[in-house]
Amino acid sequence: MKLLDKIITYGLYLFVFLMPWQTRWIYHEGLLNGGVWEYGRFSLYGTEILLVVLLGLSLGQVIRSRYKIFRLVRPADKQNSKLWFFVGLLVIWSALTILWSSDKQLAWYGWLRLAEGVGLVWLITQNVKLTTKNLGLALITAGVVQSLMAVGQWVMQLSLANKWLGLSFLNPSALGTAVVDNGVGRFLRAYGSLPHPNMLAGFLVICLLAAVILIVIESSGRMKRLLLAATAVMSMGLFLTFSRAGWLTLFICLVVYLLAAWLKKSTLKNFWPAVLIIVLVFGFLTYIYGDLVQTRLTSLERLEVKSNQERLAAIDQSQSVIKQHWLGGVGLGQYTLVLAGQQPGLMAWAYQPVHNTGLMAWAELGFVGLLLLILIMAAVFKSRSEFYLLLIAVLVLGVFDHYFISFYFGIMLGWLVIGWASLKA
Repeated sequence: MKLLDKIITYGLYLFVFLMPWQTRWIYHEGLLNGGVWEYGRFSLYGTEILLVVLLGLSLGQVIRSRYKIFRLVRPADKQNSKLWFFVGLLVIWSALTILWSSDKQLAWYGWLRLAEGVGLVWLITQNVKLTTKNLGLALITAGVVQSLMAVGQWVMQLSLANKWLGLSFLNPSALGTAVVDNGVGRFLRAYGSLPHPNMLAGFLVICLLAAVILIVIESSGRMKRLLLAATAVMSMGLFLTFSRAGWLTLFICLVVYLLAAWLKKSTLKNFWPAVLIIVLVFGFLTYIYGDLVQTRLTSLERLEVKSNQERLAAIDQSQSVIKQHWLGGVGLGQYTLVLAGQQPGLMAWAYQPVHNTGLMAWAELGFVGLLLLILIMAAVFKSRSEFYLLLIAVLVLGVFDHYFISFYFGIMLGWLVIGWASLKA
């Protein structure tokens, strides 16, 4: 049993480390109006297989321990009873939305993704061997690897394809590639191994905040120095994504932490070195690439204007969908399909989710689903974990993007944070 405990625990750390890698088997190609439809694809990810194996081992362990089904959550976790109550309701409600979904196969696929996320929370909260420190170190190590990839992509201004690692070929001259265009040239934004720079930015923001928290609570001087070095590398990676949402979220979360510490009259002695490193890295890179930063912040160049216009148009589209399905939603994974019904004949890539997780949740799960998600967040905050800052980051990032509900990686990252922020350090 002790060996099985170790396999599950270290397997979970491995899952967190490998999570950004997008190796997958596309077993059903999504097609819409004759084009590839990403949101209609059915995929099996490498990390998904690992997660299912870990869930199977954990459930087997529960059965061997002769736990009854209603004791799948450890009795010691009474503080999380409300969390599990609302999570259970969300799982049931999401299953009910399949009844009125247009594409029931796609809706079931979306529901299974949700169930896997809930399973990840269960793995984190029921594992007595897991420590928040080691979980953080696994995530931070992944963040450092992704940041080094980001630096390499920026220096070479391309990314080579590798199907086994889930990497696509990226070239700033190709249409559809995320770039910064300052009128003089097109510069590739860093992707890491993820589908978009904004997703890499969101991941690195969470990694950086985890590093800051561990620096504050860590007692070992050697470990603090390693974490500070990791903070410098990840700050560089975050900068090179040129993600305004990522930059803003990091700033907001650091200010929130500062205000919370001031109200609690907590010491900030270990907080300032981490902040200083982030400021120095961003300041130095801004000095070098000031014109590109200005392009992103002022949003006056053609691509920036076009991006903002598309986001505003997507919000209008989402309001139309919500107005018609405000209570029950259209069902998980159905949003872009509904858009295709409202505006037939467009290219498949033209049907995009609205860049707001809250609006996406309301559109697909209805007001009931949105309310349950809010109650889940409230229950997590009540646990008073040291890692509450990670959940704030997810909430702020969700204002600007949809990947926490529309991409496998985002779904897993969101539920990882919910489970993590439910634990005490």
